[in-house]
Amino acid sequence: MKKIVFSLVLSIMATFVSAQIYVWKDGNVLLENPDSVTFVEPDLGLQVTDEISNGLMSFKYQTKDNNGMPIWMSATLQLTPAQLSSKRVGKMAMYNHYSIMSADEAPTAGKSDLQLAPYAMGMAVVSADCQGFGETDNMMQAYCFGEANARASIDALLAAREWLLSEGYTLGDTILNYGYSQGGQTTVAAVKLSQSDEYRGRVHFTKSIAAAGPHDLQLTYRNFIENETLGMPQALALTIIANNELLGLELKYSDIFQKPLSNHWKGWFLSKKFSSDEISDLIGTNEIASIMKPAYLDVNSEETQTLLNAVKIHDLTSGWTPDADTDILIMHSQNDDVVPYANSEKLYQFFVNAGVQNVQFDNTYLKNDHETSGTDFFLYLVTKFLPKW
Repeated sequence: MKKIVFSLVLSIMATFVSAQIYVWKDGNVLLENPDSVTFVEPDLGLQVTDEISNGLMSFKYQTKDNNGMPIWMSATLQLTPAQLSSKRVGKMAMYNHYSIMSADEAPTAGKSDLQLAPYAMGMAVVSADCQGFGETDNMMQAYCFGEANARASIDALLAAREWLLSEGYTLGDTILNYGYSQGGQTTVAAVKLSQSDEYRGRVHFTKSIAAAGPHDLQLTYRNFIENETLGMPQALALTIIANNELLGLELKYSDIFQKPLSNHWKGWFLSKKFSSDEISDLIGTNEIASIMKPAYLDVNSEETQTLLNAVKIHDLTSGWTPDADTDILIMHSQNDDVVPYANSEKLYQFFVNAGVQNVQFDNTYLKNDHETSGTDFFLYLVTKFLPKW
């Protein structure tokens, strides 16, 4: 998703909380010996890397990469002034970020927009960079790898909660899990992962809100081909690159992409120097036929089938059984020009068929294109949902 308009964010923040947006700086290490703190199993570990006196800090924690290998990742924790003074955190939110492509768009780079919504309403917020940013900016981004990003978010949340306990904070059990676009996919993947044997009993989401997520990448790719134009061509390109690189598909980019993308994909995407909007400008077209080679525009071709079979592992609309008491709100604009609306329709029906009683589908509040609906989602959180929650 393209960057949320910051002037709107700032005006909303001024309405709901007397705080300021803090800039990042090289800060103090608060835990000189992080190994001396006891954490939940498996040992996540946590080291505060940057701290702002008013409650915004970044930290490193132990988790796993997309291949299940142990790794340190980075995240932010934001506490309200009231939480800092009382050392009591009644409610927490786990924010799953939308599509980002440059290093300075990551949560630990100081970018604050959707994660400020719960903070404005008095909640502590944990925001993971996820694989490819912050501590792992030398790695391939796990773009739309739902499980990998969900693990990064959940482990950041658990590490933050353990650190707060070690600092003498009292914690409540209310946890909001939410995200938009790629973050919407991560949100649903986090629900799935939290109900697995690995995490059950360690984390439970009181409420999850998944907005405009690509929950079925096969459906999404087929829709791209059928519509011929792309609202966000860089997202399609990065989805293919991430799966090719991280799953070892060994597809040749000269066979997939038209020029100039076939010549510059590495510099544009792997360098982390360009924002999503900037890469869109570099690609220079929204016509899928000008971006992809013909073989990948034929849904029945061997090349396309190889790609579709690979991305099946990310499907969240089949292959698992959500708990009957899962409380989840699915949101999507029917005018979304980036993530096909059918993703959320299919996800909703999946939850209904699984017997989930507390699943809701709101397809009316978000009415605009993908980018504008991202801003509308923020407004929904701070004006409709959070004040009553």
